[in-house]
Amino acid sequence: MLITDNNKREYRYETEDHVLTIYKDDIPEGLEYLDIAEESFAAKAGEDGYYVISDCDGHGSAICRFNEKNDGERIYKQNLMPVFGVKKKDKCTLIIAEGFKYELSLVYGVKNNEYYIYPRFYLHGKQPYENITIRFIQLPKECGYSEMAVEYRKYKLLRGDCVPLKEKIEKRAVLKYAMEAPEIRIRLGWKEVPPKILEQTEENEPEMKVVCTFERVMDIVDELKKQGVEKAQLCLVGWNISGHDGRYPDIFPVDERLGGEEKLKELIQYAKKNGYQIVCHTNSSDCYSISKRFKDDIVIKEADGSLSVNETSWSGGRMYHLCPVKAYEYAMEDFPKIKELGFEGLHYIDVLSTVALRNCFDANHPCNSKQSLEYYEKIMKKCHEEFGGFASEGTFDFTAKYLDYGLYAVYSLIDDEFIDESIPFWEIVYHGIILYNPMTNTINYTIKDKKYELNLIEYGGRPAFYFYSKHTTKGEKGADWLGKEDLLCDTDEQLEYSVSKIKEAADTYNEYKHLQTVFIDKHEKIDDNIYMVTYSDGTKICCNYSNNTVDKV
Repeated sequence: MLITDNNKREYRYETEDHVLTIYKDDIPEGLEYLDIAEESFAAKAGEDGYYVISDCDGHGSAICRFNEKNDGERIYKQNLMPVFGVKKKDKCTLIIAEGFKYELSLVYGVKNNEYYIYPRFYLHGKQPYENITIRFIQLPKECGYSEMAVEYRKYKLLRGDCVPLKEKIEKRAVLKYAMEAPEIRIRLGWKEVPPKILEQTEENEPEMKVVCTFERVMDIVDELKKQGVEKAQLCLVGWNISGHDGRYPDIFPVDERLGGEEKLKELIQYAKKNGYQIVCHTNSSDCYSISKRFKDDIVIKEADGSLSVNETSWSGGRMYHLCPVKAYEYAMEDFPKIKELGFEGLHYIDVLSTVALRNCFDANHPCNSKQSLEYYEKIMKKCHEEFGGFASEGTFDFTAKYLDYGLYAVYSLIDDEFIDESIPFWEIVYHGIILYNPMTNTINYTIKDKKYELNLIEYGGRPAFYFYSKHTTKGEKGADWLGKEDLLCDTDEQLEYSVSKIKEAADTYNEYKHLQTVFIDKHEKIDDNIYMVTYSDGTKICCNYSNNTVDKV
Protein backbone atom coordinates (compact mmCIF):
# COMPACT_ATOMS: atom_id res chain seq x y z
CA MET A 1 0.00 0.00 0.00
CA LEU A 2 1.36 3.39 -0.99
CA ILE A 3 -0.12 6.50 0.64
CA THR A 4 1.01 9.91 -0.57
CA ASP A 5 -0.25 13.48 -0.69
CA ASN A 6 0.14 16.12 -3.38
CA ASN A 7 3.57 16.92 -1.88
CA LYS A 8 4.63 13.23 -2.26
CA ARG A 9 4.96 12.71 1.48
CA GLU A 10 4.28 9.14 2.64
CA TYR A 11 2.14 8.19 5.66
CA ARG A 12 1.90 5.44 8.21
CA TYR A 13 -1.30 3.42 8.42
CA GLU A 14 -2.90 0.53 10.27
CA THR A 15 -5.05 -2.34 9.03
CA GLU A 16 -7.42 -4.45 11.09
CA ASP A 17 -10.28 -6.69 9.95
CA HIS A 18 -9.69 -5.60 6.35
CA VAL A 19 -10.05 -1.91 7.25
CA LEU A 20 -7.26 0.55 6.54
CA THR A 21 -7.01 3.60 8.82
CA ILE A 22 -5.04 6.82 8.38
CA TYR A 23 -5.28 8.97 11.48
CA LYS A 24 -6.42 12.53 10.95
CA ASP A 25 -3.85 13.94 13.36
CA ASP A 26 -1.06 12.58 11.14
CA ILE A 27 -2.24 14.69 8.21
CA PRO A 28 -0.98 18.29 8.28
CA GLU A 29 -2.92 21.33 7.11
CA GLY A 30 -2.23 22.93 3.75
CA LEU A 31 -2.63 19.84 1.59
CA GLU A 32 -4.84 19.53 -1.47
CA TYR A 33 -5.38 15.77 -1.44
CA LEU A 34 -4.25 12.33 -0.24
CA ASP A 35 -3.93 9.26 -2.51
CA ILE A 36 -4.12 5.63 -1.37
CA ALA A 37 -2.82 3.10 -3.91
CA GLU A 38 -2.97 -0.67 -3.46
CA GLU A 39 -0.38 -2.33 -5.71
CA SER A 40 -2.43 -5.50 -6.22
CA PHE A 41 -5.13 -3.49 -7.98
CA ALA A 42 -2.79 -2.76 -10.87
CA ALA A 43 -3.20 -4.79 -14.05
CA LYS A 44 -1.54 -5.22 -17.42
CA ALA A 45 -3.37 -4.69 -20.69
CA GLY A 46 -4.54 -8.08 -21.92
CA GLU A 47 -5.34 -9.50 -18.47
CA ASP A 48 -8.82 -10.85 -17.78
CA GLY A 49 -10.88 -8.56 -15.60
CA TYR A 50 -12.03 -4.99 -15.19
CA TYR A 51 -12.51 -2.07 -12.84
CA VAL A 52 -16.02 -1.27 -11.61
CA ILE A 53 -16.59 2.48 -11.62
CA SER A 54 -19.65 3.14 -9.50
CA ASP A 55 -20.22 6.64 -10.89
CA CYS A 56 -18.74 8.21 -14.02
CA ASP A 57 -19.16 11.85 -13.03
CA GLY A 58 -22.94 11.55 -12.88
CA HIS A 59 -23.20 9.52 -16.08
CA GLY A 60 -23.81 6.08 -14.70
CA SER A 61 -21.85 3.09 -13.50
CA ALA A 62 -19.52 1.27 -15.86
CA ILE A 63 -16.74 -1.25 -16.30
CA CYS A 64 -13.29 -0.53 -17.68
CA ARG A 65 -11.75 -3.75 -19.03
CA PHE A 66 -8.02 -4.38 -19.11
CA ASN A 67 -7.78 -4.19 -22.89
CA GLU A 68 -5.40 -2.09 -24.94
CA LYS A 69 -6.18 1.63 -24.65
CA ASN A 70 -4.29 4.81 -25.28
CA ASP A 71 -2.60 6.33 -22.25
CA GLY A 72 -4.92 8.47 -20.20
CA GLU A 73 -6.46 9.13 -16.81
CA ARG A 74 -9.87 9.92 -15.40
CA ILE A 75 -10.66 11.66 -12.11
CA TYR A 76 -14.27 11.55 -10.97
CA LYS A 77 -14.89 14.05 -8.19
CA GLN A 78 -18.55 13.28 -7.65
CA ASN A 79 -19.40 9.72 -6.68
CA LEU A 80 -22.97 8.54 -6.20
CA MET A 81 -21.55 5.86 -3.92
CA PRO A 82 -18.18 5.84 -2.09
CA VAL A 83 -17.22 2.49 -3.63
CA PHE A 84 -15.37 0.90 -6.52
CA GLY A 85 -14.44 -2.63 -7.51
CA VAL A 86 -11.55 -4.63 -8.92
CA LYS A 87 -12.29 -7.86 -10.80
CA LYS A 88 -9.24 -9.96 -11.71
CA LYS A 89 -8.78 -13.58 -12.74
CA ASP A 90 -7.84 -14.70 -9.24
CA LYS A 91 -9.73 -12.19 -7.06
CA CYS A 92 -12.77 -9.96 -6.76
CA THR A 93 -12.57 -7.00 -4.38
CA LEU A 94 -15.13 -4.40 -3.33
CA ILE A 95 -13.59 -1.26 -1.83
CA ILE A 96 -15.74 0.99 0.39
CA ALA A 97 -14.68 4.36 1.78
CA GLU A 98 -16.04 4.62 5.33
CA GLY A 99 -14.30 7.50 7.09
CA PHE A 100 -14.04 10.91 5.38
CA LYS A 101 -16.01 9.37 2.51
CA TYR A 102 -17.74 12.56 1.39
CA GLU A 103 -14.42 13.91 0.13
CA LEU A 104 -13.73 10.82 -1.98
CA SER A 105 -12.76 11.02 -5.63
CA LEU A 106 -11.73 8.12 -7.85
CA VAL A 107 -8.63 8.11 -10.04
CA TYR A 108 -8.02 5.46 -12.67
CA GLY A 109 -6.15 5.17 -15.92
CA VAL A 110 -3.56 3.39 -18.02
CA LYS A 111 0.04 4.26 -18.79
CA ASN A 112 2.28 2.16 -21.03
CA ASN A 113 -0.32 -0.65 -20.92
CA GLU A 114 -0.31 -0.63 -17.09
CA TYR A 115 -3.71 -0.06 -15.46
CA TYR A 116 -4.09 1.59 -12.04
CA ILE A 117 -6.94 2.71 -9.79
CA TYR A 118 -7.00 4.38 -6.38
CA PRO A 119 -9.12 6.63 -4.14
CA ARG A 120 -8.17 10.26 -3.67
CA PHE A 121 -9.42 12.25 -0.69
CA TYR A 122 -9.56 16.03 -1.12
CA LEU A 123 -8.55 17.95 2.01
CA HIS A 124 -9.27 21.60 1.07
CA GLY A 125 -6.13 22.65 2.94
CA LYS A 126 -7.59 21.48 6.26
CA GLN A 127 -6.95 18.51 8.50
CA PRO A 128 -9.63 15.84 7.99
CA TYR A 129 -12.55 16.12 10.40
CA GLU A 130 -12.29 12.36 10.99
CA ASN A 131 -9.93 9.47 10.30
CA ILE A 132 -9.73 8.25 6.71
CA THR A 133 -10.82 4.61 6.64
CA ILE A 134 -11.31 2.18 3.78
CA ARG A 135 -12.87 -1.29 3.93
CA PHE A 136 -11.72 -4.07 1.59
CA ILE A 137 -14.20 -6.91 1.02
CA GLN A 138 -12.93 -10.02 -0.75
CA LEU A 139 -15.60 -11.89 -2.69
CA PRO A 140 -15.22 -15.34 -4.31
CA LYS A 141 -13.05 -15.01 -7.41
CA GLU A 142 -15.90 -16.01 -9.75
CA CYS A 143 -17.97 -12.98 -8.67
CA GLY A 144 -18.44 -9.86 -10.77
CA TYR A 145 -20.11 -6.46 -10.70
CA SER A 146 -23.56 -7.82 -9.79
CA GLU A 147 -22.23 -9.60 -6.72
CA MET A 148 -20.25 -6.50 -5.72
CA ALA A 149 -23.43 -4.40 -5.90
CA VAL A 150 -25.41 -6.96 -3.89
CA GLU A 151 -22.65 -6.98 -1.26
CA TYR A 152 -22.76 -3.20 -0.96
CA ARG A 153 -26.55 -3.35 -0.60
CA LYS A 154 -26.20 -5.85 2.24
CA TYR A 155 -23.59 -3.59 3.83
CA LYS A 156 -25.94 -0.56 3.69
CA LEU A 157 -28.93 -2.49 5.04
CA LEU A 158 -26.98 -4.07 7.91
CA ARG A 159 -25.71 -0.66 8.99
CA GLY A 160 -29.24 0.72 9.01
CA ASP A 161 -28.39 3.32 6.37
CA CYS A 162 -31.58 2.46 4.48
CA VAL A 163 -34.70 0.29 4.72
CA PRO A 164 -36.29 -1.98 2.09
CA LEU A 165 -39.18 -0.41 0.22
CA LYS A 166 -41.40 -3.37 1.12
CA GLU A 167 -41.12 -2.42 4.80
CA LYS A 168 -41.51 1.32 4.22
CA ILE A 169 -44.77 1.11 2.28
CA GLU A 170 -46.42 -0.87 5.09
CA LYS A 171 -46.29 2.28 7.24
CA ARG A 172 -46.48 5.05 4.64
CA ALA A 173 -49.54 5.20 2.41
CA VAL A 174 -48.29 8.07 0.24
CA LEU A 175 -45.14 6.13 -0.61
CA LYS A 176 -47.15 3.05 -1.54
CA TYR A 177 -49.33 5.19 -3.79
CA ALA A 178 -46.30 6.80 -5.45
CA MET A 179 -44.73 3.38 -6.03
CA GLU A 180 -47.77 2.36 -8.07
CA ALA A 181 -48.03 5.58 -10.08
CA PRO A 182 -46.05 7.48 -12.71
CA GLU A 183 -44.53 10.83 -11.73
CA ILE A 184 -45.87 13.81 -13.70
CA ARG A 185 -44.02 17.12 -13.33
CA ILE A 186 -45.69 20.26 -14.67
CA ARG A 187 -43.61 23.40 -15.16
CA LEU A 188 -46.02 26.31 -14.80
CA GLY A 189 -43.94 29.40 -15.35
CA TRP A 190 -40.38 30.71 -15.51
CA LYS A 191 -38.24 33.68 -16.45
CA GLU A 192 -35.83 33.50 -19.37
CA VAL A 193 -32.94 31.05 -19.06
CA PRO A 194 -30.11 31.98 -19.30
CA PRO A 195 -31.02 35.34 -17.76
CA LYS A 196 -30.03 38.65 -19.31
CA ILE A 197 -30.01 40.26 -15.85
CA LEU A 198 -27.82 38.51 -13.27
CA GLU A 199 -28.53 40.67 -10.21
CA GLN A 200 -32.29 41.13 -10.37
CA THR A 201 -34.50 43.46 -8.36
CA GLU A 202 -38.27 43.80 -8.26
CA GLU A 203 -37.85 46.83 -10.54
CA ASN A 204 -35.72 45.18 -13.25
CA GLU A 205 -36.97 41.59 -12.90
CA PRO A 206 -37.68 39.94 -16.30
CA GLU A 207 -41.27 38.97 -17.02
CA MET A 208 -42.33 35.46 -16.10
CA LYS A 209 -43.52 33.28 -18.96
CA VAL A 210 -46.79 31.64 -17.93
CA VAL A 211 -47.42 28.37 -19.78
CA CYS A 212 -49.78 26.46 -17.47
CA THR A 213 -52.09 28.04 -14.88
CA PHE A 214 -53.61 26.23 -11.92
CA GLU A 215 -56.88 26.19 -13.88
CA ARG A 216 -55.14 24.42 -16.76
CA VAL A 217 -53.69 21.82 -14.40
CA MET A 218 -57.29 20.97 -13.51
CA ASP A 219 -57.79 20.23 -17.22
CA ILE A 220 -54.80 17.87 -17.04
CA VAL A 221 -56.50 16.14 -14.10
CA ASP A 222 -59.72 15.84 -16.11
CA GLU A 223 -57.90 14.36 -19.10
CA LEU A 224 -56.01 11.85 -16.93
CA LYS A 225 -59.33 10.76 -15.48
CA LYS A 226 -61.02 10.65 -18.89
CA GLN A 227 -58.31 8.43 -20.39
CA GLY A 228 -58.30 6.06 -17.44
CA VAL A 229 -55.01 6.84 -15.76
CA GLU A 230 -55.89 5.44 -12.36
CA LYS A 231 -52.97 6.76 -10.35
CA ALA A 232 -50.44 9.56 -10.79
CA GLN A 233 -48.39 11.85 -8.60
CA LEU A 234 -48.45 15.41 -9.91
CA CYS A 235 -45.60 17.76 -9.01
CA LEU A 236 -46.05 21.50 -9.59
CA VAL A 237 -42.84 23.26 -10.66
CA GLY A 238 -42.73 27.05 -10.49
CA TRP A 239 -45.93 27.57 -8.47
CA ASN A 240 -44.09 30.00 -6.20
CA ILE A 241 -43.40 33.71 -6.60
CA SER A 242 -41.85 34.46 -10.04
CA GLY A 243 -42.01 30.83 -11.10
CA HIS A 244 -39.33 28.16 -11.34
CA ASP A 245 -36.08 29.37 -9.72
CA GLY A 246 -37.75 32.76 -9.41
CA ARG A 247 -36.69 34.29 -6.09
CA TYR A 248 -35.32 31.51 -3.88
CA PRO A 249 -35.16 31.24 -0.93
CA ASP A 250 -38.37 33.30 -1.10
CA ILE A 251 -41.31 31.07 -2.03
CA PHE A 252 -44.40 32.99 -0.96
CA PRO A 253 -46.68 34.48 -2.01
CA VAL A 254 -48.09 31.97 -4.46
CA ASP A 255 -47.81 33.69 -7.84
CA GLU A 256 -51.04 35.48 -8.80
CA ARG A 257 -50.24 35.15 -12.51
CA LEU A 258 -50.81 31.41 -12.15
CA GLY A 259 -54.05 31.87 -10.24
CA GLY A 260 -53.01 32.78 -6.72
CA GLU A 261 -53.23 30.92 -3.43
CA GLU A 262 -56.96 30.23 -3.33
CA LYS A 263 -56.92 28.77 -6.84
CA LEU A 264 -53.92 26.61 -5.91
CA LYS A 265 -55.78 25.27 -2.89
CA GLU A 266 -58.78 24.54 -5.12
CA LEU A 267 -56.54 22.67 -7.57
CA ILE A 268 -54.94 20.58 -4.82
CA GLN A 269 -58.32 19.49 -3.48
CA TYR A 270 -59.55 18.83 -7.03
CA ALA A 271 -56.59 16.53 -7.77
CA LYS A 272 -57.12 14.66 -4.50
CA LYS A 273 -60.86 14.32 -5.12
CA ASN A 274 -60.07 12.67 -8.47
CA GLY A 275 -57.70 10.20 -6.84
CA TYR A 276 -54.32 11.78 -7.61
CA GLN A 277 -51.49 12.66 -5.29
CA ILE A 278 -50.16 16.20 -5.67
CA VAL A 279 -46.92 17.76 -4.41
CA CYS A 280 -44.72 20.72 -5.25
CA HIS A 281 -41.13 21.65 -6.07
CA THR A 282 -38.97 23.75 -3.72
CA ASN A 283 -35.27 24.48 -3.32
CA SER A 284 -32.92 24.23 -0.31
CA SER A 285 -29.52 24.74 -1.92
CA ASP A 286 -29.65 27.93 -4.03
CA CYS A 287 -30.45 31.60 -3.55
CA TYR A 288 -30.78 34.75 -5.63
CA SER A 289 -30.12 38.38 -4.79
CA ILE A 290 -33.70 39.37 -5.68
CA SER A 291 -34.91 37.49 -2.59
CA LYS A 292 -36.08 39.59 0.36
CA ARG A 293 -34.15 37.11 2.53
CA PHE A 294 -30.93 37.53 0.59
CA LYS A 295 -27.76 38.82 2.23
CA ASP A 296 -24.16 37.72 2.05
CA ASP A 297 -24.50 35.94 5.38
CA ILE A 298 -26.77 33.20 3.96
CA VAL A 299 -24.37 32.26 1.15
CA ILE A 300 -21.74 29.52 1.40
CA LYS A 301 -18.26 31.03 1.71
CA GLU A 302 -15.28 29.60 -0.13
CA ALA A 303 -11.99 29.03 1.71
CA ASP A 304 -10.80 32.48 0.57
CA GLY A 305 -13.92 34.13 1.98
CA SER A 306 -15.60 34.77 -1.37
CA LEU A 307 -19.25 33.98 -2.02
CA SER A 308 -19.85 30.55 -3.54
CA VAL A 309 -21.51 30.94 -6.93
CA ASN A 310 -22.78 28.35 -9.40
CA GLU A 311 -21.15 28.41 -12.82
CA THR A 312 -24.64 28.38 -14.37
CA SER A 313 -27.22 31.14 -13.93
CA TRP A 314 -30.93 30.41 -13.93
CA SER A 315 -34.24 32.28 -13.97
CA GLY A 316 -33.51 34.25 -10.81
CA GLY A 317 -30.16 35.47 -12.16
CA ARG A 318 -26.78 34.65 -10.64
CA MET A 319 -27.18 31.51 -8.56
CA TYR A 320 -25.51 31.65 -5.17
CA HIS A 321 -25.07 28.52 -3.06
CA LEU A 322 -27.23 28.62 0.06
CA CYS A 323 -25.50 27.51 3.26
CA PRO A 324 -27.10 24.31 4.65
CA VAL A 325 -27.45 25.95 8.08
CA LYS A 326 -29.62 28.68 6.57
CA ALA A 327 -31.43 26.23 4.28
CA TYR A 328 -32.53 24.29 7.35
CA GLU A 329 -33.85 27.45 9.03
CA TYR A 330 -35.91 28.38 5.96
CA ALA A 331 -37.27 24.85 5.53
CA MET A 332 -38.49 24.80 9.12
CA GLU A 333 -40.25 28.09 8.48
CA ASP A 334 -41.68 27.35 5.03
CA PHE A 335 -42.68 23.66 5.07
CA PRO A 336 -45.58 24.03 7.55
CA LYS A 337 -46.97 26.87 5.38
CA ILE A 338 -46.65 24.74 2.24
CA LYS A 339 -48.40 21.87 4.01
CA GLU A 340 -51.31 24.19 4.86
CA LEU A 341 -51.93 24.57 1.13
CA GLY A 342 -52.88 20.88 1.07
CA PHE A 343 -49.91 19.23 -0.65
CA GLU A 344 -49.33 15.60 0.33
CA GLY A 345 -46.96 12.99 -1.12
CA LEU A 346 -43.25 12.80 -1.97
CA HIS A 347 -42.29 16.46 -1.63
CA TYR A 348 -39.65 17.42 -4.21
CA ILE A 349 -36.57 19.49 -3.31
CA ASP A 350 -34.49 20.51 -6.31
CA VAL A 351 -30.93 19.14 -6.75
CA LEU A 352 -30.43 18.19 -3.08
CA SER A 353 -29.54 14.61 -4.06
CA THR A 354 -27.69 15.37 -7.29
CA VAL A 355 -24.83 17.63 -6.15
CA ALA A 356 -21.91 16.69 -3.95
CA LEU A 357 -21.98 17.91 -0.36
CA ARG A 358 -20.48 21.37 -0.06
CA ASN A 359 -18.19 22.92 2.55
CA CYS A 360 -18.96 26.35 3.99
CA PHE A 361 -16.05 28.35 5.43
CA ASP A 362 -18.10 31.19 6.91
CA ALA A 363 -16.85 31.76 10.47
CA ASN A 364 -20.42 32.42 11.65
CA HIS A 365 -21.84 29.15 10.32
CA PRO A 366 -19.00 26.85 9.22
CA CYS A 367 -20.03 23.50 7.74
CA ASN A 368 -17.86 20.65 6.53
CA SER A 369 -19.49 18.15 4.18
CA LYS A 370 -20.51 15.80 7.00
CA GLN A 371 -22.15 18.65 8.91
CA SER A 372 -23.87 19.81 5.72
CA LEU A 373 -25.44 16.37 5.44
CA GLU A 374 -26.67 16.59 9.04
CA TYR A 375 -28.64 19.74 8.14
CA TYR A 376 -29.90 18.26 4.87
CA GLU A 377 -31.07 15.14 6.68
CA LYS A 378 -33.09 17.34 9.02
CA ILE A 379 -34.70 18.92 5.96
CA MET A 380 -35.42 15.50 4.42
CA LYS A 381 -36.87 14.26 7.69
CA LYS A 382 -39.10 17.34 7.83
CA CYS A 383 -40.42 16.41 4.37
CA HIS A 384 -41.48 13.03 5.77
CA GLU A 385 -43.16 14.65 8.75
CA GLU A 386 -45.03 17.36 6.84
CA PHE A 387 -45.83 15.73 3.49
CA GLY A 388 -45.27 11.98 3.87
CA GLY A 389 -42.08 11.60 1.84
CA PHE A 390 -39.06 13.13 0.12
CA ALA A 391 -38.06 13.21 -3.54
CA SER A 392 -35.25 15.00 -5.31
CA GLU A 393 -33.41 15.24 -8.58
CA GLY A 394 -30.66 12.65 -8.26
CA THR A 395 -29.58 9.67 -6.19
CA PHE A 396 -26.42 10.35 -4.18
CA ASP A 397 -26.47 7.60 -1.59
CA PHE A 398 -25.80 10.00 1.29
CA THR A 399 -29.56 10.68 0.95
CA ALA A 400 -30.52 6.98 1.09
CA LYS A 401 -31.91 7.15 4.62
CA TYR A 402 -34.72 9.51 3.56
CA LEU A 403 -34.82 9.60 -0.26
CA ASP A 404 -37.99 8.00 -1.61
CA TYR A 405 -37.66 8.91 -5.28
CA GLY A 406 -34.96 10.23 -7.60
CA LEU A 407 -36.07 11.97 -10.78
CA TYR A 408 -33.13 10.30 -12.48
CA ALA A 409 -30.42 8.05 -11.06
CA VAL A 410 -27.90 9.46 -13.54
CA TYR A 411 -27.69 11.79 -16.50
CA SER A 412 -27.35 10.16 -19.93
CA LEU A 413 -25.04 7.13 -19.91
CA ILE A 414 -21.31 7.68 -20.26
CA ASP A 415 -19.71 7.79 -23.70
CA ASP A 416 -15.97 7.53 -23.14
CA GLU A 417 -13.15 5.57 -24.77
CA PHE A 418 -12.08 4.41 -21.30
CA ILE A 419 -15.46 2.80 -20.69
CA ASP A 420 -16.23 -0.59 -22.18
CA GLU A 421 -19.79 -0.96 -20.96
CA SER A 422 -22.35 0.85 -18.84
CA ILE A 423 -23.89 -1.23 -16.05
CA PRO A 424 -26.77 -0.65 -13.59
CA PHE A 425 -24.56 -0.88 -10.49
CA TRP A 426 -26.44 1.79 -8.52
CA GLU A 427 -29.73 0.20 -9.55
CA ILE A 428 -28.70 -3.24 -8.30
CA VAL A 429 -27.76 -1.68 -4.96
CA TYR A 430 -30.90 0.40 -4.46
CA HIS A 431 -33.73 -1.22 -6.42
CA GLY A 432 -36.23 -2.37 -3.82
CA ILE A 433 -35.10 0.44 -1.50
CA ILE A 434 -35.49 3.73 -3.45
CA LEU A 435 -37.86 4.55 -6.30
CA TYR A 436 -36.16 6.13 -9.31
CA ASN A 437 -36.29 6.99 -12.97
CA PRO A 438 -33.02 5.65 -14.44
CA MET A 439 -31.77 8.57 -16.52
CA THR A 440 -32.72 11.85 -18.18
CA ASN A 441 -33.31 10.05 -21.48
CA THR A 442 -36.10 7.96 -19.98
CA ILE A 443 -38.13 11.02 -18.94
CA ASN A 444 -41.05 11.27 -21.42
CA TYR A 445 -39.83 7.97 -22.85
CA THR A 446 -43.03 7.16 -24.75
CA ILE A 447 -42.42 10.07 -27.14
CA LYS A 448 -38.76 9.12 -27.67
CA ASP A 449 -36.80 6.34 -29.32
CA LYS A 450 -38.03 2.85 -28.36
CA LYS A 451 -34.67 2.01 -26.78
CA TYR A 452 -35.43 4.30 -23.86
CA GLU A 453 -38.41 2.17 -22.90
CA LEU A 454 -36.01 -0.78 -22.76
CA ASN A 455 -33.60 1.32 -20.66
CA LEU A 456 -36.41 2.04 -18.19
CA ILE A 457 -37.38 -1.63 -17.91
CA GLU A 458 -33.82 -3.03 -17.90
CA TYR A 459 -32.83 -0.61 -15.13
CA GLY A 460 -36.02 -1.20 -13.12
CA GLY A 461 -37.34 2.37 -13.16
CA ARG A 462 -40.55 4.14 -12.24
CA PRO A 463 -41.83 6.27 -15.15
CA ALA A 464 -41.42 10.05 -15.09
CA PHE A 465 -43.10 12.61 -17.34
CA TYR A 466 -42.60 16.34 -17.71
CA PHE A 467 -44.88 19.00 -19.17
CA TYR A 468 -42.68 21.82 -20.48
CA SER A 469 -39.36 20.16 -19.75
CA LYS A 470 -37.76 22.50 -22.32
CA HIS A 471 -37.34 25.92 -20.75
CA THR A 472 -33.85 27.08 -21.72
CA THR A 473 -32.96 29.23 -24.73
CA LYS A 474 -32.16 27.16 -27.79
CA GLY A 475 -28.50 26.81 -28.61
CA GLU A 476 -27.33 27.45 -25.07
CA LYS A 477 -25.20 24.91 -23.20
CA GLY A 478 -27.48 22.54 -21.34
CA ALA A 479 -30.54 23.40 -23.42
CA ASP A 480 -33.04 20.55 -23.78
CA TRP A 481 -31.03 18.44 -21.34
CA LEU A 482 -34.13 16.34 -20.58
CA GLY A 483 -34.63 15.73 -24.31
CA LYS A 484 -35.80 17.55 -27.40
CA GLU A 485 -39.21 15.88 -27.13
CA ASP A 486 -41.72 17.50 -24.80
CA LEU A 487 -45.21 17.19 -23.37
CA LEU A 488 -47.39 20.25 -23.97
CA CYS A 489 -50.92 21.38 -23.17
CA ASP A 490 -51.23 24.72 -24.98
CA THR A 491 -54.19 23.30 -26.90
CA ASP A 492 -56.72 20.60 -26.09
CA GLU A 493 -55.26 18.48 -28.88
CA GLN A 494 -51.79 18.71 -27.29
CA LEU A 495 -53.24 17.87 -23.89
CA GLU A 496 -55.08 14.82 -25.20
CA TYR A 497 -51.94 13.54 -26.95
CA SER A 498 -49.67 14.17 -23.95
CA VAL A 499 -51.97 12.31 -21.58
CA SER A 500 -52.31 9.43 -24.06
CA LYS A 501 -48.53 8.92 -23.89
CA ILE A 502 -48.69 8.95 -20.07
CA LYS A 503 -51.51 6.41 -20.22
CA GLU A 504 -49.39 4.22 -22.48
CA ALA A 505 -46.59 4.21 -19.92
CA ALA A 506 -48.96 3.65 -17.00
CA ASP A 507 -50.37 0.54 -18.69
CA THR A 508 -46.88 -0.84 -19.30
CA TYR A 509 -45.77 0.00 -15.77
CA ASN A 510 -48.72 -1.96 -14.36
CA GLU A 511 -47.01 -5.11 -15.68
CA TYR A 512 -43.79 -4.39 -13.76
CA LYS A 513 -44.61 -2.23 -10.75
CA HIS A 514 -44.84 -5.23 -8.38
CA LEU A 515 -41.10 -5.68 -8.91
CA GLN A 516 -40.37 -2.38 -7.14
CA THR A 517 -40.52 -4.15 -3.77
CA VAL A 518 -37.95 -6.83 -4.61
CA PHE A 519 -34.22 -6.57 -5.17
CA ILE A 520 -32.23 -6.98 -8.37
CA ASP A 521 -29.79 -9.82 -7.78
CA LYS A 522 -28.14 -10.18 -11.19
CA HIS A 523 -27.58 -8.20 -14.35
CA GLU A 524 -25.74 -9.78 -17.24
CA LYS A 525 -25.06 -9.40 -20.93
CA ILE A 526 -26.10 -12.67 -22.55
CA ASP A 527 -25.42 -11.68 -26.17
CA ASP A 528 -24.75 -8.61 -28.27
CA ASN A 529 -27.40 -6.02 -27.33
CA ILE A 530 -29.26 -8.53 -25.12
CA TYR A 531 -29.36 -8.15 -21.32
CA MET A 532 -30.92 -10.28 -18.59
CA VAL A 533 -32.04 -8.96 -15.21
CA THR A 534 -32.81 -11.42 -12.40
CA TYR A 535 -34.91 -10.30 -9.42
CA SER A 536 -34.83 -11.75 -5.93
CA ASP A 537 -38.31 -13.24 -6.38
CA GLY A 538 -37.06 -15.28 -9.34
CA THR A 539 -38.46 -13.04 -12.09
CA LYS A 540 -36.18 -12.70 -15.11
CA ILE A 541 -36.52 -9.85 -17.62
CA CYS A 542 -34.75 -10.05 -20.99
CA CYS A 543 -34.22 -6.80 -22.93
CA ASN A 544 -33.24 -7.20 -26.57
CA TYR A 545 -32.01 -3.94 -28.10
CA SER A 546 -31.55 -5.55 -31.51
CA ASN A 547 -35.30 -5.85 -32.05
CA ASN A 548 -36.58 -3.63 -29.20
CA THR A 549 -38.40 -6.38 -27.34
CA VAL A 550 -38.85 -7.20 -23.66
CA ASP A 551 -39.65 -10.70 -22.43
CA LYS A 552 -40.30 -12.23 -19.05
CA VAL A 553 -38.41 -15.50 -18.89
